[in-house]
Amino acid sequence: GDVAVAGEPPVGGWSIRIAEDNAQALDAPGPVVGISSGGLATSGTTVRSWASRAGRLHHIVDPRTGRPAETHWRTVTVAAASCVDANTASTAAIVLGEQAPSWLAAHGLPARLVRYDGLTSTVSGWPVAA
Repeated sequence: GDVAVAGEPPVGGWSIRIAEDNAQALDAPGPVVGISSGGLATSGTTVRSWASRAGRLHHIVDPRTGRPAETHWRTVTVAAASCVDANTASTAAIVLGEQAPSWLAAHGLPARLVRYDGLTSTVSGWPVAA
């Protein structure tokens, strides 16, 4: 999912819950962060996916191969100056796989990356919990 914020933020920033699945209820548990400007976007490989003869596929296509990207990350959430920038970066991070953390750090993009085994890592000053 994607969210953009605008206007004068409350103390601590706008509180935004990061969902692992867009089918979750709005009050489902999950990490909450605060941002004061820009946007957040999450891209993932589990919600828009399907079974095929080739195995489990998803909707994020690697432009280098024309096929669904390799599935190193379950979800990637990025904070950026705009929601469009955050969405572009989170999708690119899925495509980049293992190289995503260094690419995000090189571009100064705060991000939260979740592997399929549930291990979570953050880069570039990911916002603190609200």
